Amino acid sequence: MEYAAVAVVTDGQGKLARFADGASAWVYRRENNAWRCSGEVPLHMERTPVSDAATQAGLRDRLRDFIAALGDTRILIAVSISGIAYTVLDQRGFILCEMDDFDPECLDALTEALNTGTDAPALPDRPMPAGEPGVYVCDLALLLREYPELSSKKILLPFLAESVFTELRVLCGHVPPWLPPELQRRGFTCKGPQPADGKLLLRVYPPAP
Repeated sequence: MEYAAVAVVTDGQGKLARFADGASAWVYRRENNAWRCSGEVPLHMERTPVSDAATQAGLRDRLRDFIAALGDTRILIAVSISGIAYTVLDQRGFILCEMDDFDPECLDALTEALNTGTDAPALPDRPMPAGEPGVYVCDLALLLREYPELSSKKILLPFLAESVFTELRVLCGHVPPWLPPELQRRGFTCKGPQPADGKLLLRVYPPAP
């Protein structure tokens, strides 16, 4: 299947939003070598508890109507997608992409990667050893360009939760707003940012034993 349309969940003012908070999805299609917004699909996922069967059934009905309105669009971008919405959309064959920010310029790389199938980028999608014992480096700005379907959280959180290291060097275009409070919550120390080769460098250190 060739992917030629992308739906982007927005907050009603053009800003990328969580699926659960979205007011509508803007549908982008490639026309004359450029991606243009070709339509808008309302999104009514009221933030109500889904603990009872009737509420879950109502949510599934709204999801069914949303999917029908999207037509042939099978790529969906949001800040996050979870719960019943994730399950239903995944079962219906959607490619679900979570991003911190959205720029239409990422759509060429995203659709090209999906349409070429097995031609995956050679760049590892995680922090890698820097050549010094216990030191890892992550060029977050480069990885987010190479893997537009990933978010900074998907790249960094598994590493922070599972890896043993003495220092993690993170290069980024801007500091993800979620990162400093998350590091503090986990007991990590963060130094920077400081300029480095046109980017910003953060140095992250694990809690003291």
